[in-house]
Amino acid sequence: MKELLKTLALECAPSGREKAVAEVIERTIAPYCDSVTYDKIGNMIAVIKPRRKCERVMVCAHMDEVGFMVRSIDNDGRAHISLLGEVETRTLSGRRVRFLDGTVGIVSTKPIHVMSGNEEERPTYEDRIYIELGAKNRAEAEKLVKIGDFGTFDPKFRPLAGDTVAGKAMGGRACVCALIGLVKAAHAAKKAKTLTKECYFVFSVKREIVKRTFAVETAAFHICPETALILDATPVCDYLDREKEAEFGAVCGGGMVLAPADLKTVYDRELFASAVMLCEKEAIPYQYPTTASGVGNEGGSVHKSGIGVRTLSVGIPTRNLHSGAEIIKYRDLDAVSAFIRKWLLDVEG
Repeated sequence: MKELLKTLALECAPSGREKAVAEVIERTIAPYCDSVTYDKIGNMIAVIKPRRKCERVMVCAHMDEVGFMVRSIDNDGRAHISLLGEVETRTLSGRRVRFLDGTVGIVSTKPIHVMSGNEEERPTYEDRIYIELGAKNRAEAEKLVKIGDFGTFDPKFRPLAGDTVAGKAMGGRACVCALIGLVKAAHAAKKAKTLTKECYFVFSVKREIVKRTFAVETAAFHICPETALILDATPVCDYLDREKEAEFGAVCGGGMVLAPADLKTVYDRELFASAVMLCEKEAIPYQYPTTASGVGNEGGSVHKSGIGVRTLSVGIPTRNLHSGAEIIKYRDLDAVSAFIRKWLLDVEG
């Protein structure tokens, strides 16, 4: 699993340009699936069915990551960008970034030692951010990048102490890694004739750039599942004091995150209750936020697709979310992997 996670994390796939990581995923899961197709918006849909008709279940993880797009190039050869997704702009200065063709640049902003007034206290506005390419003028820069080119943080995969690992897009790719493991487990269950559900595994696109309706809704509308499970990274608050931790919930190393609700939906109460019971029964470490003020994930679109879908959300706690150095713990990924296999494939469950 660690090698697969590394391979996935080192691929660049900003929202709307997921091809590189999609090719890795398809190559990995194709031997285990009845079919692997793409809908018109780009979502990858892998299918494994038993021979008899049964409940239709969709499990989803998104392939894309935060990134940027070149919106203009100035006369001094600097590329000005638009951000793809919610990125903390104050942490960008000095970051190394990579375009999809391999071109490397450095994010630059106004240096802190020449700021005046209250500039140090304000967020860094998007229109004040540019990428230094080393070009001396626009003509030279346009040989390296074009308006509309996409890029991401420079790919990194850094094991830290214990079972901790850091890198770009780590939370989202960990969810993809868990879903790939579930595909293989479902294939084994089908061969053993113990598969009791029609399984649709969706690797979705454009999750990071959407504010209201997620692209995965297209896949849900096509599949018409009875039940859906959404996998996603969950921001942690374990860098705060105890009072704040109690308010916001999830901590790295505390196990998978079960969300009772967020700003986009209240998750199915029966599914949520049965998920808690399953974790207790199987001794799978879990946690959940004590607030429903989370921004919400793709479940907000899936649960209202078609005539409605019973939906559950499971998260991997992630530090530094949407940065070039997200941090996760393997024990949390193991918890998510163990839960989704039991949830989908356990006959008694």
